[in-house]
Amino acid sequence: MRRSISLIIAIFAICTQAAFSQDNGDDPIKKALMGRLVLVKMDLPAINSGIDFVMDNTDVSYNSAKCNNLLKEYGVAVKSGTRARITNVRISNRGIELDLDGGGLPSRDWVVGSLKLVEPEPLARSDREAELERQVLSETNSSHAAQLRGELDYERQRRVAQDERNREAFRRADSLRRQYIDENRTKWGSKVVVVVRSRKESVKMRDMVKALAKYVELLPSEKPAD
Repeated sequence: MRRSISLIIAIFAICTQAAFSQDNGDDPIKKALMGRLVLVKMDLPAINSGIDFVMDNTDVSYNSAKCNNLLKEYGVAVKSGTRARITNVRISNRGIELDLDGGGLPSRDWVVGSLKLVEPEPLARSDREAELERQVLSETNSSHAAQLRGELDYERQRRVAQDERNREAFRRADSLRRQYIDENRTKWGSKVVVVVRSRKESVKMRDMVKALAKYVELLPSEKPAD
């Protein structure tokens, strides 16, 4: 048991050091934490923005009001008292980001096959429309000019109508996307971000680990199957 605790402390020490040094990169931390289990001791929201845990020595704080609002709006992805697996680790400007059971949303872009759901841009003028505009400006015969303007209006109306059909198709797909996310987001996990803001030399790493474990406890590595 003592060996397991020492290992957890060592891992946390690596993470803390890396948070203050950009040269270390993500690799050592990923190697230490990827696939590990944590015991979650509070409800975590089903959103990929995550909850920041700010550490000042052995004082750990988080924005409880923000957390409660996210829980109310998006639901619970990881319930208090359950175990979650670390599925990704990143070092960012926020701190040490730990994705739990997926990290929230699968992606900001909804992909169907090889296609992404993107709001359509307005169609450009066709060559025929551009040519008619040029002819209208240069035509001196009034009756012929009126005929050209009628053709030009028709081409413009076709383009505008197609733009509206494209927007309507996007709105339908986006509605399905939102419905899909609302119905499934609680299956995609959550995220915690460890922010080590300060640490005195007199403060032992063991104490910081214990302080963080009040909310999220890093469990010992699982023994490989024989």
